[in-house]
Amino acid sequence: MIRNIVHMVPRAAEAERGAMGPEPTEEAASTARARRRLAADGDGAATGRQVDLFLDSLISAPFKDDRALMEFPFFSLQKTPRTKPMIYDDGKVRVEIRPGDRGIATIWDKDVLIYLASIINDRIERGMPVEKTVRFNAHNLLQVTGRGSGKRAYELLLDAIYRLRSTTIVTTIESQDIKERRGFGWIETFRVLEKKTRTGKKIMAGCEITLNDWMFRAIVKDRRVLTISPEYFQISMGLKRRLYELARKHCGSQSRWVISLPRLIDKCGSVMEARFFKPQLRKIVEDDDLPDYHIAINFDPADRQAVEHDGFDGRRWASNERLLVVFSPRAG
Repeated sequence: MIRNIVHMVPRAAEAERGAMGPEPTEEAASTARARRRLAADGDGAATGRQVDLFLDSLISAPFKDDRALMEFPFFSLQKTPRTKPMIYDDGKVRVEIRPGDRGIATIWDKDVLIYLASIINDRIERGMPVEKTVRFNAHNLLQVTGRGSGKRAYELLLDAIYRLRSTTIVTTIESQDIKERRGFGWIETFRVLEKKTRTGKKIMAGCEITLNDWMFRAIVKDRRVLTISPEYFQISMGLKRRLYELARKHCGSQSRWVISLPRLIDKCGSVMEARFFKPQLRKIVEDDDLPDYHIAINFDPADRQAVEHDGFDGRRWASNERLLVVFSPRAG
């Protein structure tokens, strides 16, 4: 049985006091107990022993995302396993994403990182101590990210955790005064506890994930986070999710953000050629259903008169380099 202590309630203060040494703080005692239980009760579901963890959950805290993760193409936009490395290089920043045995982590797998970042950020804002290792309730993650709670949802969550662990990132992005030139995975370690339901099925219960140093430092020291809409998790199309991230990252301090089509394709990390990417983008523009943001396709003003004449559709004849994609916040 899992005892879920949500983040709105302080952790228990029943510290086990020894006869010698200083009295531990309430938070330190709670963390130590959770670690001992993880070590002692890791197979509790199989043996029938009680699994008693202090688990973080999100109730009303806002969702937070790392600005660098929104700026650069770190995740695959396809649900089928991508086994070809992703490389982004604009001359200033180089990002190389190498797949594990289950492919590159996807933009849907990223939900786990957003969830962890949101928990850590919430603890910071409430003046509570934080650490790279987060213990959380699997059911709560599935609920708040709109993944359902059936057996398949737990299986997909475990797959996501595997991919996040096995995907390797090699980057030159700077965080504070440190430039990363080493490879790392999104998570360093993970541990999943299972429990049996009344029908005898095993499901994920408590999870323990340790983030990599780079992302933890970005959240805690650099405070490099942005609030995202809860509706983000309802976006089913990978490219739409990526376009929302870019809009949220770049429209926060300006009324609109304009980017050329070829550069947008690079920043999306798409495997599609421009001739296939452009129809999908036009369909997204027509749908106009991204949370909080509107997308339009315009022409480079220098090319407008050359391509728009005598009833011709300029968008059809304009070169890809002349097409500009405009992101802007929705009115009101």
